[in-house]
Amino acid sequence: MNNGKRTILFVMSRLPFPAVSGRKTSLYHYCRILSEEIGCRLVVASFLEKGDDPEHKPDFIDRLVILPKATAAASAAHILKDSIVKKKKPMQVSLYWNSKANKIVERLVQEERPDAVIGDMVRSAEYIRNLNTYRISDLDDLISLRYKRQSEADMKGINPYGAFLYTVPKFLRKIMSVNAVKNYVVKNEISLLEKYELDIGRVCEKTVFVAESEAEKFNRELGMEKAISVPIGVDTDFFLYGRECAEDNFIGFLGAMNVAHNENAARHFINDIFPLVLEKVPDAKFLIVGCGASEDLLKLSCENIFFTGLVKDVRVCLRKCKVCVCPMTFGSGIKTKNLEIMSMGMPIVTTSVGAENIGAVNNSDWIIADDSREFAEAVISLLSDKDKRTEIGKNAGRFIRRSFTWDKAKKRLEMLFGEIKC
Repeated sequence: MNNGKRTILFVMSRLPFPAVSGRKTSLYHYCRILSEEIGCRLVVASFLEKGDDPEHKPDFIDRLVILPKATAAASAAHILKDSIVKKKKPMQVSLYWNSKANKIVERLVQEERPDAVIGDMVRSAEYIRNLNTYRISDLDDLISLRYKRQSEADMKGINPYGAFLYTVPKFLRKIMSVNAVKNYVVKNEISLLEKYELDIGRVCEKTVFVAESEAEKFNRELGMEKAISVPIGVDTDFFLYGRECAEDNFIGFLGAMNVAHNENAARHFINDIFPLVLEKVPDAKFLIVGCGASEDLLKLSCENIFFTGLVKDVRVCLRKCKVCVCPMTFGSGIKTKNLEIMSMGMPIVTTSVGAENIGAVNNSDWIIADDSREFAEAVISLLSDKDKRTEIGKNAGRFIRRSFTWDKAKKRLEMLFGEIKC
């Protein structure tokens, strides 16, 4: 019984709890707002990622159903058939497709009769596209744009496959890691994603992005006003502003390391920027906070480069740092890591890609630098000048509390669901 409440079915590629990564944080608060503030009955159908525990389901999720993942062999077969041979679906879609999971979603629609169904990112879009209900594809960001930018980077050291690479046999892993193969895969994925994103935009009643600029771009390409932006926010009570307590010259980086743009950013800093920092600050240390680092990446550990792996509370690690960095060379959407770090009042140096769609003021709320030497000089200046660190950190905290609250997301979600005729 739904007691007169609207029922929303949310199909996800990962559990929305705990809020320990950028996307999980967004999903957690979207669900919380839909349930507690808009008053919907929330049904979540989700695949599991490593470390996910369904037993920790928050009360605002009324029903949770775990979807079975395809085996590694089946996923590889889907990719070969639908992404490589037929060129029908992006690898992201083929990787997450499982006919058994699809039957469960269809059965949930029959049982729950939802007023709307939401698909989390392009990975889940195939599960909602043919449902006979109001469909919202929450693409998060234009992943085709992210892959385009990735293709322009040096593919050496970039893993475009994510965690899937480590589920295949070693001999196949070696073949997949050859630069020529990676280049082909990425270019093929760009073409498939561009077509698929627009196709989903035409089929579904609404498409959601976190960035207004990407929603506007999508609408222009689609030729229809069907995409809207639902901004992300920051839990400023959790990522609370605090005074600096760091004693050593730690430089922090936050992010899941099994994601290509994060791994590439860490390598870029270690190889191209950090040596320049060490010339002026020889006792500087680089702290990479996040899980999923590959064996090759972990080999870069040394007396001044540290990987934390999965941590219970990223704030504890970040508080050890005087400066944080986001040296991303490709990506899309909004970088949640930057918002959370800024909320804590920590100074951050980022690139134009890392700064995209946020709107903070350069040299006031943070420092933006794309050239490696300029980036290093910005880090050095912050490490050596406490007053500058404090000023930028304070400005950053004020900016987040002014510009990135979950109340803005609530207003957009209310507007979105106000359009649904039940």
